[in-house]
Amino acid sequence: MSDKESKIEWLGIDGFLVILFPIVVSIMWFSFDRKIDFIIGKLVPYGTAIVVILIICKYFREVIGFSKVNKKD
Repeated sequence: MSDKESKIEWLGIDGFLVILFPIVVSIMWFSFDRKIDFIIGKLVPYGTAIVVILIICKYFREVIGFSKVNKKD
């Protein structure tokens, strides 16, 4: 694997996840501290599920794209 292939794409999905983690942790800490049940019980779980589903869909599209390229060979 070359250096270009193993590089982290900070402007892509990798950077988004690195930025998202401290944001989610901060929101959860604030919610626990202030005892805001809506954020803890609804917003964070549903928001996290939506982000995970979007990321999985993106990777499925990439895998399908790779399989179409391999079928042409």
